[in-house]
Amino acid sequence: MPQPESGDWLAQHVESGQTMKSYLISPYKTVPYGTHNTIYIQPIGSFNHPRAPPLDVINEFAKVFFSECEVELLPTVDFTYNMKKRDRGGVSQYLTSDLHKYLCETRSKRDWRRELLCVAVTMADIYPGDGWNFVYGEAVPSENVGVYSFARLDPLFYQVTAKEILRTPLIKEHSIIILRRSIKIILHEIGHLFGLDHCVYYLCLMNGANNETEMDREPLHLCPVCLHKLHSTLQFDVRHLYETFANLCDTYGLEKECKWYQNRLQYLQYFFY
Repeated sequence: MPQPESGDWLAQHVESGQTMKSYLISPYKTVPYGTHNTIYIQPIGSFNHPRAPPLDVINEFAKVFFSECEVELLPTVDFTYNMKKRDRGGVSQYLTSDLHKYLCETRSKRDWRRELLCVAVTMADIYPGDGWNFVYGEAVPSENVGVYSFARLDPLFYQVTAKEILRTPLIKEHSIIILRRSIKIILHEIGHLFGLDHCVYYLCLMNGANNETEMDREPLHLCPVCLHKLHSTLQFDVRHLYETFANLCDTYGLEKECKWYQNRLQYLQYFFY
């Protein structure tokens, strides 16, 4: 794990790390049981945006990464009048706790007999409270819900106005960046719901991130420590996960991730099979 730079997550947050032992005894992790094995992804607000990430593709990656669960993309719903929002420099931001509340209150409208957890995704900016500028996402493990925003994942977000972004054609380079960041966000945050704390041991999908530069340094895979934790809960076939994830990365142009997974598969084949 490299030394945190100024402005990085670990430069501003003191985190001692979560050992395997502490993970196993944590009461704040979701564990599939009985018929409760489905991860619902609930889009909130319009995704009719020329630069929005493809939800069906993100859903594919989530299905592979959490392969021992069912992953289902729900129909999009609108924001409701009682979801608090504020204006931040001309950008509307929604309060995460109201979105969490919505997911909890609408649980009966989903198949609660199958539901393990439900996560909301949105193109709107979000914030957890008055002391924060924004967050990429926030999970509530005690309620098995979370909300994640793709608003700031566009490379143009800090460069031009929202109206200019809408008028700017999406080039392939930006499309790949947006997709990669979106997948990282949702896998990272669902990882929290499965009890994974931020990782401080290696460069890992579960590292905390304060900004897009830091997010881009983080890989689209779990380190050995976090992989061990998640495997202890979901009992997936690691080789199958790596094979299918590598294939998806190859299909959607995530070249460096595809290469990493293929290299790990060669290592597994050489030493364990």
